Parts: sequence; C-alpha cells; structure tokens
Amino acid sequence: MTSCELSLDDILRQKLLVTHLQPIVSVKRRRLYGVEALARGSACGGGIIVPPAILFGMAGDHQSLLSLDRLCRETAIAAFARRLPGARGLLLHVNLDAAILNTSTVGSGHMRELAREHGVDPCNVVIEIIESRVEDAQALLGFARAMREAGFLLALDDVGTGHSNLDRIPAIKPDIIKIDRGLISDIDEVYHKQVIVSSLVKLAGKIGALVIAEGVEREAEVLTLMGMGVDIFQGWFFARAVPSESRLPDVRAELDRVAEAFRSHQVERINTRKRRHALYAGLISEICEELAETGPEGFDDALIEAIGLHASIECLYVLDEHGLQVSETICNPSVLQHGRRLLYHPAAKGSDHSLKDYYLPISAGLPRFTTEPYISLASGNLCQTISARFEDAAGAPRILCMDLVSPA
Repeated sequence: MTSCELSLDDILRQKLLVTHLQPIVSVKRRRLYGVEALARGSACGGGIIVPPAILFGMAGDHQSLLSLDRLCRETAIAAFARRLPGARGLLLHVNLDAAILNTSTVGSGHMRELAREHGVDPCNVVIEIIESRVEDAQALLGFARAMREAGFLLALDDVGTGHSNLDRIPAIKPDIIKIDRGLISDIDEVYHKQVIVSSLVKLAGKIGALVIAEGVEREAEVLTLMGMGVDIFQGWFFARAVPSESRLPDVRAELDRVAEAFRSHQVERINTRKRRHALYAGLISEICEELAETGPEGFDDALIEAIGLHASIECLYVLDEHGLQVSETICNPSVLQHGRRLLYHPAAKGSDHSLKDYYLPISAGLPRFTTEPYISLASGNLCQTISARFEDAAGAPRILCMDLVSPA
C-alpha cells in the first residue's frame, strides 16, 4: 500500500479526523445560535481531506460504520470543548446515523460518557438524527428516549427528503426540525415548496419544536422563509464551515443587513396587500351594486359585463343564502388552463358550496370574507376568493363570489 492510499482502518486507528464547524444563526436575535460539527477524514499526512460522503461510503459493515460514527462525535465534542467557556451559550449539533442503532448500541452510554469526559453539558448538545437507513425502529425510539432523559436535545435532520419519514416526528418528538436543502432551494420561486415548508413550520409550532432551514444560499430564500416564521438558518449565505481551531466567521454585520432587508421586505409586502385589498374591495362592491338592481334571471349578463373589470378576476358566480349556486360560473377565458379540463372545471348552476371556506364565514354573519390562497378547482390556478353579501332586486339575500388570480 502506498502512502497515499485511503484506508478507513488507518483513519479509525489513528483517529485521522478533523472537525469543521458551520455557524447556525438567528436573524431576529441577530446572533450566533450554534454550530454544526462536520467531520472530514485526513489522509496522506494531511495532504488529502476526505469528504464525509466518501468517508462513510468506505464503511462497508455495521461495526465500521459504528466506529466511524462514534469517532466523528468524539472529535466534534472534543473540538467544541476547546472553545469553552466562550461557547457556553452556543449549541453544538452532531450527527448520528440511525443505521448504527440496534439493541446492542442503545443504552451504551457512549454519548453521556463523551460529554462527561470533555466537560460539555448535554443541554448544549443537539443530536441530529439522520434517517437514511433505519434498520431498527424500536432501537431508534429507545435511543431518542434515553438521550432526552440524559439532557441532550434531539433534531430530526433532512426533513423533506425521500427518506425522512414524517411519522418519526410524533415518535421521536424532536426539539428541532431541520428542513432539507431540497425544499429550501429556490423556495422564493416555487409555490409548492412554500406550502410544504409553511405546513412544517406550523406543525413545529404546534409541537414546540424549533425549525432550522439548512442550505440557504440566497437572500431571497431567507426573506421568504422568515415571512413564514423561520428564524434560524444554516448555509453558505451566512457562513461556510471552518476548521474547528479557526475563529468562527463574524456574521453580525450580515445579520444586521438581512434583518433590515427583512423589515423593508415586510413593510413593502404589507403595503402591497393593502393596495390590493383596497382594489378588490372596490371591485366587489361595484359588482354587488350592479347585481342588486336585478334578479337571478339577470345575474349571468351582469357577471359577463363585470368579468372584464380587472385582469386579476378569474371567475364570478352568485350563491343563495344556503350556499347553492344560482348563476353560472362566468370565467375569464384568458386565465383558464384548457389542457387540464378533465381535472379542473368551473362549478355549474345548482352546485352546493355550503362547505366551502368562502361560504361558511358569510353564513356565520360576516359581510365579507377573503380566503387564503388555494388551487382553484375551476382553473388549476393559484387563487383567492372574496365573498360578499348583497340583496337582489327582490330583497333576497345573495352572496357574490369573486375568484382572483393570486400572486404566489
């Protein structure tokens, strides 16, 4: 074997691992929240740095994987301990591959002993559970329970990837949910990602878990995520990982800049919504006034006249007080997706809307209601519906529904 051949046995026996630390930040608090320890192999006298994917790919059996995983955690905790007491307020994130867990490893006390040996409080350590190959689900749950009892924090890593099962969330009860880069990348441009991440953020809030968005690389991603309630970030946009003996990047100026950008971004969003709300309120009031001068026999003609009032109007239709549609659905043909007609089609006269979000608040007494954005069953477009009460020429109570193309 030449001196530059890679050998996992040599790496394990000589503990040829180095730890890099990547900052994790809170924008709203404008401070460093913690660091994630990232293992790198060191080979050929330090001349070759072995990335973690290659390093773990070299572990061909369970024992090798277990030994490598433990060495990574040992190296990480030792590196973190060297930063104490200056890092007392920080959290250290260490990874654990769930594939190593079985009845023989759970209960070994390895993590507790590492923390004790290096003088690190378990409350400062977050164990990130990577679920790429869960071979013993019961062992995973037993490990999570034991670590929580010992004072460690638990994070479910890579949430949003194909192998991160959502059913682990109620089982493990993580303190932290890390949303995978696959969902974070270009989230400012992809509505479906926004819906998924927003749902995960709401779920985390319900169960008392923090959310960390990992892999952020652009300011637009950060601003979009902050608008959804995410505050803690990890990624190249803020800082890359650095060797553990190096000074951590000073992210304070960048945090101040992003915080100010978010404030401006939110103010502009609020002002845009106010302008849009005023426009839509005027449109629906104008149409209601026209409809109030006729009865059901004239609704369709009035709606045909009104559909061109603004390009954002997608569909118009009228309901009775019981939620039954008493007009046809009049649609703007330029916004309908004709290629999807088998799945999406406008509701016909006589359709029952009594369980729809835009009807129920009106039936409860509200004079007007605006839904959250949703995918329209009439067109397949992202839309919002504004519903409003009015009385027709005979004094019968009616409800005008106006579907509007919604900006993502």
